[in-house]
Amino acid sequence: MKRSLLLTLLLVQFLEPAAAQKELPVMEVEAWVMSNHPLAKTAAAVEERGIAEALAGRAGLDPKFKLEYDRKNFKGTEYFDYGKAEISWQSPFAFQVAGGYQIAEGSFLNDERTLPANGQAYIALKIPLLRGLLVDATRIDLRRGELAVDRQRAAADVIRNDLRFDVRLRYLNWTFAAGTVNLNQDIETALLQRLVDNRQLVRQGDKPAVDTLEAAVNLGLQRQTLAIARVDADLARQSLAELYWLLDNTDLPSDFSGSIGPLPDTSALSNHPQLAELALVLADARLQLELKNEARKPELNLEYYLLGDGLGLPETDNVLQESYKLGVTASYPLFNRKARAGAQISQLKVIESGNKLIDKSQALQIKALAYRQAIADYGIQIVSGDVLVDQAARLLAAEQELFGLGESTQFLVNSRQQALLKARLNLIKLVFMREKLAATYRYLLAVR
Repeated sequence: MKRSLLLTLLLVQFLEPAAAQKELPVMEVEAWVMSNHPLAKTAAAVEERGIAEALAGRAGLDPKFKLEYDRKNFKGTEYFDYGKAEISWQSPFAFQVAGGYQIAEGSFLNDERTLPANGQAYIALKIPLLRGLLVDATRIDLRRGELAVDRQRAAADVIRNDLRFDVRLRYLNWTFAAGTVNLNQDIETALLQRLVDNRQLVRQGDKPAVDTLEAAVNLGLQRQTLAIARVDADLARQSLAELYWLLDNTDLPSDFSGSIGPLPDTSALSNHPQLAELALVLADARLQLELKNEARKPELNLEYYLLGDGLGLPETDNVLQESYKLGVTASYPLFNRKARAGAQISQLKVIESGNKLIDKSQALQIKALAYRQAIADYGIQIVSGDVLVDQAARLLAAEQELFGLGESTQFLVNSRQQALLKARLNLIKLVFMREKLAATYRYLLAVR
């Protein structure tokens, strides 16, 4: 009974069709990763952060409502009852306007606080005459917020470029490892067939038994090589699965043809997101320097209030000169060390940001040219590799023909076989290295 059940299970397992394998194009993997990977979502969040910074920069232009109330009552005596409501608005220029209404009642009001019985409405205009006339924090924050949108978008593109390069590099490693497995499988098949042929010849008395032993040893060594290649392919597959979680054991990489396609020119560096980010950081540092230099000026502010009677203007022919309040304030630190130090620090940040931009631009330019030349050099080596594979294959065919006629030995056939294996493996490595260089070149230019 147990034996019948075991045979049935083995028969079912043998008859069960193997899972269908399908090719997985690199563009499909890349598209999924760029939409679903956490780093891709992080890039989207970084880009949205720029919009939030721009919103914060525009906050300085928001109208402000202010409400004050102050009352004192002691032992039944109302000393004062004062209230004020005001709406102010900082314009995108130097001046600020405000409008409000205030009331004041009580037995012990200060003369300064004494108001008409119906309260007093007012309109105020505040203008800086020196510091803040040309540049102020509100205008600088507004411009910095506009820069932040582009700066954070460039930072997000840097993340996407790094992620895209990582995906392509892991996919290339997987493709190379799978190609190595296929090559070693072909060699194993050939060696197995040679062992079968040798055993047949030994049984017929045409070959010595030692040839069979040599063929068996070579087959065993090749199977070890194939096992190691499969381990490497599994590791490469798992490395890609860290980014592309949908990777299945039945998936196969696309045909590794080695066609890198037309390469973009190094002029594409002008649109590199990392250079754009550094340029925007430099622009931001210059805006901060502009504000710090403005802080070195003396402070001289003018305030003018047009005063009303209740909610209306007083009955006079010259209200602008008779119903107003005027104030001027001036201040300046004697040594002004804080402002001067702030300007110096900002100037150093501008120099630092500018040097980083120049250094990165120069480094990318030199690396891109070097990789482009290396790609061309590998192309020449691939052509030579094709010739060597063809020559090694013809030598092996000729040696096998001589072996079949009894004019060669198993050792020579194995030597030709090893030469062909080495030539084919070398060609795969050359193509892989050129593909890797091309992927790095596109990464340096931040193009697909």
